[in-house]
Amino acid sequence: MAYEALFQTIAAERGLDWRLLAQQAWRESRMNALAVGAAGDMGLMQILPATWNEWAPKLGVIDPFDPESNIRVAAAILAYLRDVLAGQNRPELYWMLTAYNWGIGNVLRLLKSGGTWEQVPPQRQAYANDIILAAEANALAEQMGLVTPVYG
Repeated sequence: MAYEALFQTIAAERGLDWRLLAQQAWRESRMNALAVGAAGDMGLMQILPATWNEWAPKLGVIDPFDPESNIRVAAAILAYLRDVLAGQNRPELYWMLTAYNWGIGNVLRLLKSGGTWEQVPPQRQAYANDIILAAEANALAEQMGLVTPVYG
């Protein structure tokens, strides 16, 4: 994988699973560092411009199309989301990924109204589940001595 060392280093700094971060990049941009989405989302991790402008200065990065910078911002956001959701007694990875994709405000509103995972829109559930399953498949493949990454 082209960015494997970056994913490993940055994920470790934030206490994240690097395979999860890599799978998210695959899901977001198919590992295209120059990708631009329909909403203007940028780079490997498809970070929205407003989100980039909020987080990049905190991390001292300036180029959303630089793979390292883009991964760093996404990892910082994921760690923040993980911590916020853990404070809501929702430490599961699928909530963190859903908050990244759907927005933390949507997730918190759902949780505060007593909502459950089953009430998350199906496409948001699929986003989180696909990333988690592919990351788990890669971890298993590594344990078996296989080197070809699985993308989901």
